[in-house]
Amino acid sequence: MQREQEGNREQMNDELSVVSEILAQLPPPLKGEVGEHPEGGSDGGLFLNMPDGQARYFHYGVKMQPRKEWLMNWKMLWKKAEMSEEVLLFCDHLTPALQQYCQQNQINFIDSGGNAFISVPGFYLNISGKKSEKVKKQTGRMSIGVMKLLFVLLSDERIINYTYREIAELAGISLGMVGKGFEYLADKKWYRQGRNGRRFTRQSELYQIWIQEYASVLRAGIKSMRLAGNIPWQDIVLQPGECWAGDVAGHELSDGYLHPETIKIFTPLSFTERWKTLALRPAPEGSYELIETFWGNAFRINTQSYALLTIAELVASQDDRSIETARMINERYLHAESAIIG
Repeated sequence: MQREQEGNREQMNDELSVVSEILAQLPPPLKGEVGEHPEGGSDGGLFLNMPDGQARYFHYGVKMQPRKEWLMNWKMLWKKAEMSEEVLLFCDHLTPALQQYCQQNQINFIDSGGNAFISVPGFYLNISGKKSEKVKKQTGRMSIGVMKLLFVLLSDERIINYTYREIAELAGISLGMVGKGFEYLADKKWYRQGRNGRRFTRQSELYQIWIQEYASVLRAGIKSMRLAGNIPWQDIVLQPGECWAGDVAGHELSDGYLHPETIKIFTPLSFTERWKTLALRPAPEGSYELIETFWGNAFRINTQSYALLTIAELVASQDDRSIETARMINERYLHAESAIIG
């Protein structure tokens, strides 16, 4: 339940980022303010200020690259829902043909270029002919949700062709985040859909980027606790769902090249329960560290994911010997583009 809630928060944050950027494209008299997230099936709600100074409430949806069929289904969905409030779509730049389709079918939208069609009682807006790059959300650094998605996709080449629901359970993210993650990857041309299913186009580059983004995007948001004690790491018995991190993982994957100075464990268990079991004690400068697992309960760490995670942790340490170990592990297991590792 907690992971599902975290996934939902990630999805909402991503959507709010997109909505904010697109709202900025509107003419100055029109200003939007995101309201409370509704209980219904929309992605959110906002108040849009009309030229007369009145604020009108809209349910909104976010779809970066909607196709005609999707627009038709979306229109039918809201028609059946019989909502009392108006509905507004936020999306990436629409082609002139899709803009015209929205106008003909009374689908209110604002795209990333500033094109817009809003037709509600007492107000009509039609802005067209504007061109735009993708919104920054699509071209900026990876979100936490995309990082989690990529971690499981890069661990096993078969997973990319699992169902969205299966992938969501493995990655510990929401179903909606899986779809948005694939949209992001497609926009970057990192994967393609072919007759035989989905496949990565530049997997080595993805390894490199994931390692590069790990410390600032993913690791910074993961719960962890530093501890002190005297138990040798060799005497620690890992519990189900746990794996070594940092130095110990580097030691294992480098055949003992790296001597562990800090002892880190990724764990899905309660920190309090775990440090008491290990006879450790909380200490900000301690050499032991518990790190909360960020993947789903259904996912099992394999050699590929272990190597990727270990390299990212070692590179994040900025220690010369750790980085040298990361290079060795990369050459043995991943073969990622090594610029970020050296």
